[in-house]
Amino acid sequence: MTGPASDSLQDLAAAYALGALSADEARQFEAFLATSPEARREVEEYREVAALLALSGSDATPGNALRERVLARVGEQTGRPRVPAAAPPRAAPPRWMALAASLLAVVGLGAALISTRARLGALESELTARDQALAETEATLNSILEPGVQLFQLTSTGDPDPGIQLFWDRQRNRAVLHGFRLKPVPDGRAYQLWFIKDGKPVPSITFKPESSGAAKAEQIPVPTDGAVSAAAVTVEPESGSPQPTSPILLVGSLKKS
Repeated sequence: MTGPASDSLQDLAAAYALGALSADEARQFEAFLATSPEARREVEEYREVAALLALSGSDATPGNALRERVLARVGEQTGRPRVPAAAPPRAAPPRWMALAASLLAVVGLGAALISTRARLGALESELTARDQALAETEATLNSILEPGVQLFQLTSTGDPDPGIQLFWDRQRNRAVLHGFRLKPVPDGRAYQLWFIKDGKPVPSITFKPESSGAAKAEQIPVPTDGAVSAAAVTVEPESGSPQPTSPILLVGSLKKS
């Protein structure tokens, strides 16, 4: 008796790749596999799909090229010897057709789940960042609403746009700086805050505004070993300067009202 036709054996590629053949079918297919490069390539393609299914919990997703190759195999349209026109068309065995279709369905579901998981992860990160920003804002509000905190304004002469609010907690000798409508500074440069103590400038923090012109700094130490009468802002090197090297841009009195 002659063995199964080559086309019939090649139809077993998907089941062989998934280990779904009986022992006798597997032996017959392996004998055929040794003589058919096309069958070996097809088995490797189905094994690629199986490997992707095993990785469905990671970020791996099947590429479009692999999906098209599997669809072509399922449809019996690509890479197969054509049946002569006089012969009736050979139908794909329903058993393997359903198996391959199920493979594609599960791969598509895995890709959808991975995409959904990625979107949920991005949303969770966004919510976490938003919660953190709200917590920071609440902490800032709490610090400036403490008893004994005084608000002072630093303004620019002849330019009403930029301004700085300085909240000075005299009990803790700490200040919170809130700037608005500040102009951008060149690369390597920054705004620097100065406290005027006993008539002389004392260097404090440097800061840069955001693209919106806003700036915020907290827990700024205020000098305690002398009379602090005012605060001022200049533009200095980004690392700060021990003495002002440019004209004062904003200034305000810190004297008790």
